[in-house]
Amino acid sequence: MQINDIIHGFKFTSQRPLPELSATLWEATYIKNGARLLFIEREESNKTFAITFKTIPEDDTGVFHILEHSVLCGSEKYPVKEPFVELLKGSLKTFLNAFTFPDKTMYPVSSRNDKDFLNLIDVYMDATLHPLALTRPEIFMQEGWHYEVGEDGELSYKGVVFNEMKGAYSSADEMEMELISSLLYSGTPYARDSGGNPEHITDLTYEQFVAAHTRYYHPSNAKIVLDGAVDIDKTLATLDSFLCEYDALEINTDIPRVVHNGHTERTVKYEIGEGDDPAGKCRICLGFMSVDHTERKELTALSLITDAIAGTNDAPFKKRMLASGLCEDASFISYDGVQENALMIEIKNVREEDIKKAEELAFETIADIVRTGIDREALVAAFNSMEFREREQDGAGMPTGISYAITAMDAWLYGADPMISLSFESEFQYLRAALDTDYYEKLLERVILNSTHSAALYMIPDTTLGEERRAKEAAKLAAAKAAMSSEEMARIKCQHENLVAWQSEDDSDEALATLPRLTVEDICDRPEPIPNEIYTLSGIPALYTSAATRGITYTNLLFDITDFTADELFLASLLTELFKNLATDSTDAVALQTKIKTNLGAFNTSILVAARDGQPRVYMQVSVSALDSNLSSVKPIAEDVLLHTAFDDKDAIGKIVKQLRTSTADSIAASGHGVAFARCASYTSAEAAVLEYTDGIEFYLNLKALERDFGNKYESFAKSLDAVRAKIFTRSRLTACHTGNRRDEYVEQLAAVFPEGSAIVESSPIKPFGARREGVLIPAAVSYLGYAANALRYVDRMHGSFGVIRTLLSYGYLWGEIRVQGGAYGAGFIKRQNGNAGIYTYRDPDAKRSVEKAKGCPEYLRAIAASGEDLTTYIIGAVGDSDTLLSPRVLTALSVSTYLRGETYEDRLTARREMIATSSKDLLAAADVIEKMLAENCYTVVGGKDKLTAFGDALDAIIEI
Repeated sequence: MQINDIIHGFKFTSQRPLPELSATLWEATYIKNGARLLFIEREESNKTFAITFKTIPEDDTGVFHILEHSVLCGSEKYPVKEPFVELLKGSLKTFLNAFTFPDKTMYPVSSRNDKDFLNLIDVYMDATLHPLALTRPEIFMQEGWHYEVGEDGELSYKGVVFNEMKGAYSSADEMEMELISSLLYSGTPYARDSGGNPEHITDLTYEQFVAAHTRYYHPSNAKIVLDGAVDIDKTLATLDSFLCEYDALEINTDIPRVVHNGHTERTVKYEIGEGDDPAGKCRICLGFMSVDHTERKELTALSLITDAIAGTNDAPFKKRMLASGLCEDASFISYDGVQENALMIEIKNVREEDIKKAEELAFETIADIVRTGIDREALVAAFNSMEFREREQDGAGMPTGISYAITAMDAWLYGADPMISLSFESEFQYLRAALDTDYYEKLLERVILNSTHSAALYMIPDTTLGEERRAKEAAKLAAAKAAMSSEEMARIKCQHENLVAWQSEDDSDEALATLPRLTVEDICDRPEPIPNEIYTLSGIPALYTSAATRGITYTNLLFDITDFTADELFLASLLTELFKNLATDSTDAVALQTKIKTNLGAFNTSILVAARDGQPRVYMQVSVSALDSNLSSVKPIAEDVLLHTAFDDKDAIGKIVKQLRTSTADSIAASGHGVAFARCASYTSAEAAVLEYTDGIEFYLNLKALERDFGNKYESFAKSLDAVRAKIFTRSRLTACHTGNRRDEYVEQLAAVFPEGSAIVESSPIKPFGARREGVLIPAAVSYLGYAANALRYVDRMHGSFGVIRTLLSYGYLWGEIRVQGGAYGAGFIKRQNGNAGIYTYRDPDAKRSVEKAKGCPEYLRAIAASGEDLTTYIIGAVGDSDTLLSPRVLTALSVSTYLRGETYEDRLTARREMIATSSKDLLAAADVIEKMLAENCYTVVGGKDKLTAFGDALDAIIEI
């Protein structure tokens, strides 16, 4: 392939080396209609495809979010109702999703299997260009919104995106970002909510929906990214088969620039729980236009600056804000990945009468920092930490190719060179040189102190806002009903009946046959081996995992705390938050953070729980990553942090406890499905019960009690922390693990830091909580359900077929009953090797209904078994789900997990072969187990007051967050 080559309609116009990614960057244009292609060619077996359309919202109806959902609900070539779900069922995909951004909609997929990769591209191209949603209003009604007439004759709103965004607008954090951007970007599309405001989603008509697709979903408005070891000829041939039918089209997607008009302010209410005290819970968000999309160096510099001045409680900006007593937290948020980026200062938990004082102090503090200078050691530390992450190429929780596709758009979408956002060497060189100048101070001064366009959002807590919203929605529905004739009401009933009938129809065999399929021959009957070695090193259990890590060593020190009581587990979990954020006996907190960021990639502590032989094993895990050239820094830092952190700073610890309580409450509201499932699992699983004390509802309740009486409890609390710390960090509890090049001497020296200690008790005192049904009350307009039990009460082990069962239930029965017909944003079946299994729902309008529907899972499996349906698709999907992408960091975690659980390669091989051999007999066996589990009638519901009230007296208790 050469520049000016024309391959399947694409003319290649540019070829450049991209050494940071060990890649070559190719650019091409599809001659007939101008579709643009970016190919990141590199030796990466996981291949990525993403097609992106520039989509510019004109209102808050969320039309592009609804389109994102809807185009994946069938297409001309693949006329099944849910090709997206069919791919989830039966693909070897490593990533399959779609994203709505403020100014673009992206459809990315990735797979290591060549055949599967081309299949995914084929389905996604037809879905985006030829969706059935343009001729089937039922899809718009299901995914967007529709009226439903209840048995009482009253109207209600239903729809997947409608419920998703009701959940989003229940989050103060998400609401804050939408409102501040509406102020800061006034007059531009960024002032609109591309996801949709629930109050306005119901204003969107089907005709507007169709028109938006017609206008924006065209190859002339498309940018395609390919990444990895792609068969470029076959891939371009597939793309050509779709693009060839389109002529060039003039599409105006120019985004107007922000008009700088000084300062804007707005005060709004946000919802808190009815039992919450609103005093001292105001929030301030100050927004500033920062830099253009082409100013990558400046954007990176702002990230370094905010890390240096507010990355920890002892960083100068945050320290002064907290010391004032005017707030409980202060941080910076970057609004980036758009044409003109912004920087926000977020100040949390302020008394209403102190709002202006806190705001003024923020500006005064920034001015002082600009005048006196930003600490260069802190900047260098932030710089080194960022550079490590870039070179590690871990993908930030997703395949690296997907991450690169998103990053490329930061410049390419607006007509700039994609190399600007994908390369970083020259940028880093410039920023390192700038450390010797006043560049960073001048940039901070320009963006904040000399801002020509800024906004301030003041959020006031309100305990009645939820009721007001419900009343407002009810009034809107009542007005809509009053304006309707009897004929119109009859039409709505008929539309809804037609929708339900359409949703209940099975796809025909002919339609399903159109989908490209893999066969069992396309999958591997062996899981990828984990290249590890278990041995003893100077009397300590050791685990070494061999991997190509780009010159990085990953170290995990595991201290067995299985014998800890509930109180000790709570304290151990608190330690993971206090380490690094407090001074040590010899190093202040700022110097400690600087040392860690300068010399290490990461230094984290966490609680890890792994079941072995049916019993929970609990560990304090210390995870360290460092360049091999910096390994000598690990020992002194680990020793300082783990053995010499000081617990004598009452004020500092008190602030951390307050911040942790707030962030934990926010996470419960944001991830209610995970919280609900984890809580429910604790009723029948000791392992899950342990996690409740370290990371769940029990942890939150203990944290809340500690905060409430911190002044009186501090002295005994500090002594307990010290005692627990001394109990944990001993050689007798230690297992040492490392990944990369083998370095036994390094590990021995690290282990020698810790005192010997005494023998530990072999079993945990923590027992399952016992069968119950609980509600967890949060300020939210939706609910989340966890309905689970432990399967090992009925079987000896989790048979490999349970992976197939998960796929069957998640993308078959539960998807149809709870997501499609029930309108929940998500639902699925979870199965874990420790036996914890069951159903979850996410942003669910009616968890009570979902409980009843979940009970139908066993009969669904029996019906599938009786039908003799071919299970190949589900088997392939289950195998794909079990084959995790193994970056060095993920490989390390998997190696540690399998080791602690006592899982051998033979165990994994048996599970894989059982999965592939899944039969009707296995479905029947699983149905019996699930029926017994559900009969225990254990569930947790997280949601707003009206959602919990719907359960009547079915709930044994309600826990208020």
